[in-house]
Amino acid sequence: MMLKRVISVVMLSAFVALGIHAQNESWLSRKLRKGMNYIDSLWINKADSNYIEVPKNPWRVVIYPKFNEVYVKMHSDIDFNYLYGITPGESLAASWNMRINPPLATYLGVWVGYRGLGVGYSFPLLKNAGRYWTISSTGTRYGLIFSLRRFKTQDIKLDLQGHFNDEVIDEKAVPYTSHAPIWVRSVFIDGYYVFNGKRYSQDAAYNQSVIQRRSAGSLLLGLSWYQSSIDFSDRLNGGFVFAANGVGKIKVQQANIGVGYGYNWVPARGWLFNVMVMPTISVYNRVTVTHYDSNYDFAYAEDDETKDYGKWNADTRRWDNGEKRKPLPIDEKDLAWQQDVEMWETGEEVKKTRWKLNINGRAGITYNAKNFFVNVYGQVHRFTYNHDNTNVKLYEWYINTQFGIRF
Repeated sequence: MMLKRVISVVMLSAFVALGIHAQNESWLSRKLRKGMNYIDSLWINKADSNYIEVPKNPWRVVIYPKFNEVYVKMHSDIDFNYLYGITPGESLAASWNMRINPPLATYLGVWVGYRGLGVGYSFPLLKNAGRYWTISSTGTRYGLIFSLRRFKTQDIKLDLQGHFNDEVIDEKAVPYTSHAPIWVRSVFIDGYYVFNGKRYSQDAAYNQSVIQRRSAGSLLLGLSWYQSSIDFSDRLNGGFVFAANGVGKIKVQQANIGVGYGYNWVPARGWLFNVMVMPTISVYNRVTVTHYDSNYDFAYAEDDETKDYGKWNADTRRWDNGEKRKPLPIDEKDLAWQQDVEMWETGEEVKKTRWKLNINGRAGITYNAKNFFVNVYGQVHRFTYNHDNTNVKLYEWYINTQFGIRF
């Protein structure tokens, strides 16, 4: 329904714009004319026509299949000797990785816009792919792109290495289904300034609001804001929270600034190859972790499960036998614990990390034929954040194949 509304609003604006030249203009028509004249002013007579062509038809509708993958890897070290005061001689320790790697997300997207201003929505063709929104505003010398992605999954893979007394465990890529969804959300705002905007267009390579006719390059100034979060704090995911040293939610905010270079190569009429490389420095890094506690825990002694814990008292947060936590059943098929498991926040911790050097890259190929165009481009994002003995790495890449028409 949301997709239909967005397309309807934009297309309605287009039809209104087509009727602007009528003799009796309405108030809305005049406002729309004024707005579109301003957007036109960002392009017309601002670029060197020998290098950049501004199409006469300002509207564009783009249909694009989108392939996107988000890969989250969380690593934790657990020292049972420290947690439970066990003597070093008994040596209980573990190191584990949780990899949230849902199937390759396939979307079918629609983008509608006027010149460099437009909105796109990609709806998933596979389960749990989530939603993907993009809003873009560009001119000869600037660009601003907003994207939002949110998805949930219960399909993960686990790696576990550890030693428990004389037993050594080394398991990798073990498929596992969490008892409750794990949510991942990312917001990316990417802005840039083109120093040689008269001859080089970043838009020609990725937005197609203009057409690059001759090869040219330019220095670029980039500013970006990235915000992501991973939330596995549902009470049924208590085992993951304990394995992550009590952390159930992680949120990272990162601001980057950089100077790079982009080049448009036009080997023949209609063709365009673009490469952009931009080293960036993270001038702001803020990591917020939310700690949780639970009335369940991993069993670390053989007689844990044989004790009579009685009932859980939510007021005192104690079992009848006075214990704070009851061990999770060793048998994974025993789900009786889900009836009385509880989890609660114990506080937030904020850490600001030092500056980091990153390198962002993008590449694309475009072919224009009259009012039709085809474009393929891709980009990769990589972000990391640490907290005590827990390390999280988030990778996101996508490939777009666009089929568009100007009118």
